[in-house]
Amino acid sequence: MKRAHSNAVENLVVFAALVLVVHASGTSNEITVLACMVYFWARVARFVVYTFGIPLLRTFAFAAGFASQVVLALIALGMV
Repeated sequence: MKRAHSNAVENLVVFAALVLVVHASGTSNEITVLACMVYFWARVARFVVYTFGIPLLRTFAFAAGFASQVVLALIALGMV
């Protein structure tokens, strides 16, 4: 659980920065809200599967969270 928490804190820095950039630039929309919700639930799922030691699901949960960050970055950069 400590490792999962440490990983979540490390990724929160990137996620928070992206959310702040999206908000400050005024590019927030339904897609960014959905990306934030997906990120949150992916991190919750990753915590649970990491705790129970399910490697494949842990990878999928991480990928979903990472994809959400990519969506936020693309919108912040005006590429979407």
